[in-house]
Amino acid sequence: MSGLTSRLPRWRGRHSAAEPSPGPAASGPAAREQEGPRTVLDEFGAESGPGGACGFLLRSSADRRTSVRELAGNLRVERERPVVIVDVAADAAGNLGEKLGGLLARLRDEHRSAARLVMSGAAARPPDGRLPLAQRLADAWDFEIEAPDAAAVLLPDGGLYVSEPATPAGGWWRFAPGTEPVALGARIPAPHWQRALARVPLGELGDHTVRQIPAGLLLHPTGAAVPRPGDLAFALAVHPDRLTVLVNGAESRDDLAEDLATLLARLPAELRDRVRLAPGGGPDLLPVAQRVADLLDTEVTVCTGLPLSVPDPSGDARRERIRLVSAEGEYTWPALLTTVSCAPVDAEAGKAGPDAQRPAPRPVHWLLPDAVTGPDPEPAVGRLPGGSYVVAVRAGLWVGDSPTPPVAVRERPAEERAMRIEVGSAGDDGQTRSALLKALAALLPELDGQVRAYAEIASPAGAGAETVDALRRFAVRNALMFAAPAPRPAVAATAPSPAPAAPVPAARVSSAPTPAAPAPRPIHAEALTASTSPAQASAHDLVPAAATRPATSSRHAGPPEPVPGAGAPPETPHPRRTAPQAASAQSTPAPPPAQAPAPTPPAPAPVAVASRRLPAPASAPPGFSSGADRAAFRELAASVWEEHTGAVGRALTRLPALRGSKEEEAHVDLVAVHLYLTSAPGGRFGGLALAADAGAGSGELAPYAACLASGLRRLPALRGTLMRALPGPGIPDDAVVGAVLRCDAPLDVVHREQKGAPAPPAGHVRYVMRPVTARRTSVLTAPGAGGATALFAAGTEFSVLARHEASEDAPARVLLAEIPSGTTRFRPPSDEAVARLDEAARRDAGGPAAGWPARCTGHFPCRA
Repeated sequence: MSGLTSRLPRWRGRHSAAEPSPGPAASGPAAREQEGPRTVLDEFGAESGPGGACGFLLRSSADRRTSVRELAGNLRVERERPVVIVDVAADAAGNLGEKLGGLLARLRDEHRSAARLVMSGAAARPPDGRLPLAQRLADAWDFEIEAPDAAAVLLPDGGLYVSEPATPAGGWWRFAPGTEPVALGARIPAPHWQRALARVPLGELGDHTVRQIPAGLLLHPTGAAVPRPGDLAFALAVHPDRLTVLVNGAESRDDLAEDLATLLARLPAELRDRVRLAPGGGPDLLPVAQRVADLLDTEVTVCTGLPLSVPDPSGDARRERIRLVSAEGEYTWPALLTTVSCAPVDAEAGKAGPDAQRPAPRPVHWLLPDAVTGPDPEPAVGRLPGGSYVVAVRAGLWVGDSPTPPVAVRERPAEERAMRIEVGSAGDDGQTRSALLKALAALLPELDGQVRAYAEIASPAGAGAETVDALRRFAVRNALMFAAPAPRPAVAATAPSPAPAAPVPAARVSSAPTPAAPAPRPIHAEALTASTSPAQASAHDLVPAAATRPATSSRHAGPPEPVPGAGAPPETPHPRRTAPQAASAQSTPAPPPAQAPAPTPPAPAPVAVASRRLPAPASAPPGFSSGADRAAFRELAASVWEEHTGAVGRALTRLPALRGSKEEEAHVDLVAVHLYLTSAPGGRFGGLALAADAGAGSGELAPYAACLASGLRRLPALRGTLMRALPGPGIPDDAVVGAVLRCDAPLDVVHREQKGAPAPPAGHVRYVMRPVTARRTSVLTAPGAGGATALFAAGTEFSVLARHEASEDAPARVLLAEIPSGTTRFRPPSDEAVARLDEAARRDAGGPAAGWPARCTGHFPCRA
């Protein structure tokens, strides 16, 4: 995380210096002799010829490297309409008016036609009734200004976005001297569908809620956290012609399909043909899209992964790439069958009922390397030199003697953890099998580097022992993972057991995808405060969206879907004893069960989560609190209720997004969170009491635990590096590599990238982790109070990646990775990611150790 991120909380509720004049600012020795940080000007986007730079960044002299500065280079700039970004902290704003005024005078004298001012809220009218800052600047300098009316977001494709515009058609506005402002919309440059999208109703829709995101629309369960810059919803590429609907569905496919069909039917007619669906979590999206196609009697386009913008190796242009994303928000492999179109069941065939023959999804866009020869006989199909067919499918590739894969292969959903290569049955003909594998070996080097890094090869169903052995050896020789065939059913040695008296329900599959080893790791969108305006010296949020390192190149035989002019992409008490008994500090995770694959792949091998799990504690309910929970909690906390309800009410007024659709329910849940945050760990409502209550099974605090977990779901998610300190000097014996640590009460941690975050006490062991589900608690603190703490919900589990005892130049530290809920096999981060985490663990944040919170010290709260 950048230093700018850490400045966001300190701006909230701050008062700053008097407002500089929007006109030409005076300068003099007194101003230049001002002590402390000052506003300085950086230039970027220089072009050859007269005029020079097309981009300008006003920043604090104390911020030499910031995420805004790094991402500014992605912006699309032009000489006649240069971009001016204002990212200045309060302590450096003394000469901001002088610097901004001088820059506008320079641009006017260079005969630039306009300037795009990236300063959040510069187009909004101040509470005192004055004209917006941008209008006053335009009038004072006789210069056209474009500015946002709310928080500005730098998008990974080089565009600009306003996340919560003041009006449906607002966001960015153009101000000219002496004229009325003109609304430009929420996105710059404006995609073709932007004006029509402004007419789409937002808000609740059945069991879901519709929101705008930069790439189009988001459909997610009602009550889910509002997406914020830093979430994947802000990382999608904005396609100029295609409206993306990101679908984060509930567990019921039927309800999701009904609500999604209603949403698509709501769209203006000119938008429906431009819609594509992208998976944002929940059930497999393809069956949902097929149901929607039936409901609307029209084709529906579905992406295999998330559409991102990456550099085009052939030049400076950008192109779109569909990539899979892990549960931790890390980008894994680029999809080979990127989009498909689902057709409705024919009306006549539909009369036959649910068993009617459904048309197979039609490939729309795909990526196949140049190693395939000859014209494609069918979409997404190529021929290998030996004559075998290679077919792009959702899960990866199918190689066989027919251009039509089996139905099970064609319908298999993509997995974030691996790009699956399935080999058709070659029978017992060793010569045919050898020829097919030889052609496949020649194809592998032609695949995209990220595709190869996640590739695994699977044997066909019912394959003989010789085929399995050959594929296993092939995987080892070609640095692939090997997917073992399904185990044969055991032969009963005795008579079968009697059938149970009642049917046993099938286990529900968790919607959390299996995490995969990241490469590359995305740099997620940071909440960056671009602040102090010349007109009203108060905070303005400047928020860049996520960015990633570019993917390696991959050639395609299918038709591409380019994104012209796109920008760079975005690059998430004692612990439970589940450790291997004979593991040492440097030991590796225990091997998986016997049926797991044996070969050693190039990527980190999966770490099996301990199969003997404790039941989930009562303090970790999976959903939102019930009416009975809230009523019981109010009675339980009646003696202290008034101490907390006022603070929560002020937070809901300051941040309306916390309310969700039902403010009264949110209020009770957030009172539980505030009560926990203000209670001593050993107090009646502290973490130790919750853990003890869960362990004893008494249930006295169960209503409180339910509301607390529900309230945490309402808080914004947090990314970065989080830390908890344990008294040293040695690392506890149960924190060994491969162990699973579980917290049975909420876990308090310190956000290391937060401005002013304290350093852990000397001699303490540092438990450092990258979060998936951590929640930011500063939203419930008083404005200006800062707050560097975060919170994990009860029931969160962590896998121990590494442990390092204290040395002369480094403290004792344990590196952890959060295990997504419901995961049965966990793939640890890459070695590079672990090294970055270790570097963060060794580094001190710069704050005083005296300020380390007591609630962030001690063992994980766990049942005895």
